[in-house]
Amino acid sequence: MKILVTGSSGQIGSYVCENLMRGHEVVGFDIRDQPYDGLKKLSVKGDIREPENVRAALKGVEAVVHCAAQVSVVKSTQDPLYDASANVLGTVNMLNESVNAGVSKFIYISSAAVFGNPKYIPIDESHPTNPMSNYGVSKLSGEKYAFAFAKNNRMQICSVRPFNCYSSRSDPDSPYSGVITKFFSRLRLGQPPLIEGDGRQTRDFIHSRDVAYMTELLVTKRWTSGDAFNCGTGISTSILELANAAIIASGKSVKPEFTAPRVGDIRESLANTSKSAGVIGFRAKIKLADGLKEMFG
Repeated sequence: MKILVTGSSGQIGSYVCENLMRGHEVVGFDIRDQPYDGLKKLSVKGDIREPENVRAALKGVEAVVHCAAQVSVVKSTQDPLYDASANVLGTVNMLNESVNAGVSKFIYISSAAVFGNPKYIPIDESHPTNPMSNYGVSKLSGEKYAFAFAKNNRMQICSVRPFNCYSSRSDPDSPYSGVITKFFSRLRLGQPPLIEGDGRQTRDFIHSRDVAYMTELLVTKRWTSGDAFNCGTGISTSILELANAAIIASGKSVKPEFTAPRVGDIRESLANTSKSAGVIGFRAKIKLADGLKEMFG
């Protein structure tokens, strides 16, 4: 099968390419240069918002994994027009051109940010969607367009909602990096992890390679068009537990330090993964301790 992966230079997209290229013909599509040597030969530069760029990349493609996005919550507030342009208009263009090209399957990589502040834990796919950020709104809008396309076209479409992704491919120099990357950036300097608040906030941390694994299953398995799937481990980890695990992985002799809580921070987040397990047989493979050890290696 020939598969187009958008956002192929990114944290999730690059792992998706590596997984799929073992058994399929893969084309990577990204506005940025491909940083990973093993993926350069399959990469094409282009903008998901430009119909001609997308049309050229889709020639002969049977399935699309749409990872490309503006992924920063902070940047979505600073520049909401760019956020909407990339995440909404870019997604609509990808959907439209994929339908026109006769693509059979379209897998949209969304985000758990679509849920907002949880009404209950664990969060299942039927949980109300009430995003708290422009980023969450733009990802939910992309989902809504995807599901509308699913109702009106023969192309099979589903959405994947990753929870808190991490990997060694997250950008340590980005001011928008996740908590794990921030902890390790300090630990590499011999500084203790800095916890915002009391550290009892909980998250569901999933390695980006596991997100890619779920995507691989969706490419090959059967599912109902217009469906959404949570992508998490189903394991709750407090930020304090995470900080201590990061310290162990780093081998440093330090203790976490605490600072003021972040305004608007969600207290708990945990994925209900029973649907993805039941429909496509997905279960996360990478334990947090192993993923952290790999990141610090």
